[in-house]
Amino acid sequence: MTTSTQTKTKPKKKKFIFGVKSDRQVDGDRINGAGAARIRAEGGAGVSVSACMQCGACSGGCPNVEQMDLTPRTLVLMAQRGEWETILKSNTLWLCSSCHTCTSRCPRGVRPSEIIEAVKSLAIRDGVANDSVRFSQIFVEIIQKWGLLFEPELVLEYGGLPALLEQAPLGVRLLLKGKLSPLPGRVKNPRAFRQALAKTL
Repeated sequence: MTTSTQTKTKPKKKKFIFGVKSDRQVDGDRINGAGAARIRAEGGAGVSVSACMQCGACSGGCPNVEQMDLTPRTLVLMAQRGEWETILKSNTLWLCSSCHTCTSRCPRGVRPSEIIEAVKSLAIRDGVANDSVRFSQIFVEIIQKWGLLFEPELVLEYGGLPALLEQAPLGVRLLLKGKLSPLPGRVKNPRAFRQALAKTL
């Protein structure tokens, strides 16, 4: 009498979300490699657009998310898909305060805040012009000039004399409390500062 032996096969494990292929989004769409590479080239090797699993931890911790038209999670998704025009039209780039809460909460090391900063730089390079870009440019020029921010000059350059007069009462209160200097400050070692700044520009 012959007995038949049945070979037992192990049941296949369900693919957990962490097993998503690195070249694909969570929903299976292939990641736009050119767009992701451009962001990585601008933001550094630590920026990982493709690692995002769309858990939403970044958006849940963002203090400005209610004013944004694209949440940080959605902006990263748009970056994965290569929807560049949607990203450039978004106000998220200019509302991000770089608090890095999203980056600190991300379980995958995506660094959403650094992605936003990289995209912001690329947007300016691509010719996007708005009040936020102008403000940022004036801010950087003052830092380059003095090494420290001089708030009255920022207000004057950005909003003109009417803005400076409007903010004068607040400026006086800050001045009396020692929170604002009447004259521009300077860094202790201007030469070292210029050398450090040159590496970032």
